[in-house]
Amino acid sequence: MTLSEQRHLHRAACVVGGFAAMYTVLVRVNLGSSQTLNLLEVLKNILGRSFFEAALHLLGALIYGGAVFGVVVMTKRTHFDMKLVSMAINIVGFVVLAILPKDIPAVVGLYPTFIMMSVQWVVFGSLGGYSSSPIFSTNNFRQAVGALAEYACDRNPEQLEKAKHFGYSLLFFHIGAAVSYFLVTAFDIKAALFGIIPCMVVCVMEIIPKHELLRRAAERS
Repeated sequence: MTLSEQRHLHRAACVVGGFAAMYTVLVRVNLGSSQTLNLLEVLKNILGRSFFEAALHLLGALIYGGAVFGVVVMTKRTHFDMKLVSMAINIVGFVVLAILPKDIPAVVGLYPTFIMMSVQWVVFGSLGGYSSSPIFSTNNFRQAVGALAEYACDRNPEQLEKAKHFGYSLLFFHIGAAVSYFLVTAFDIKAALFGIIPCMVVCVMEIIPKHELLRRAAERS
């Protein structure tokens, strides 16, 4: 896969990440893509002696960490196409999100996205020549602004290229988030099912270059 193809694939994954992020914020009133707030909730509930709530959040952290551990091991010890595995996990996850009752504890409603987004981050985070998260914005925003500042000072075209990469990551993440907003407004919890569509797009974008390479190899032989 060429560098350009990797970057397009990363941007498509950012759409999925943005969709899932906005969905969890609207439906579960929390961000299911990271652990910062969840870990703070663990500490807050322990200090406040709400031990059951602390346990729910701690379980969420263990699920997130376990998913990261598992996908790293699979990457190193199997020959699976982890990009397709990640999207398969996302598709199952979006189905689960659509059927989870809305009145369960909010953090429990985030458990599927803790798995989905942690796996996606590991698998897609290094595509395109830079380490760029496809599931949230903070580092991408910092990197884009920092690269623009470097370019303003030194006029190094590499920094402008870097700023474009992180800028596109932000753009496509927020495109996914905007689509999610309107779909959740219209379909509420069932809007998760629409997240399957960009996942399928990512799968097609991953499969087509491989088929093209096999076709060219067959022609040469």
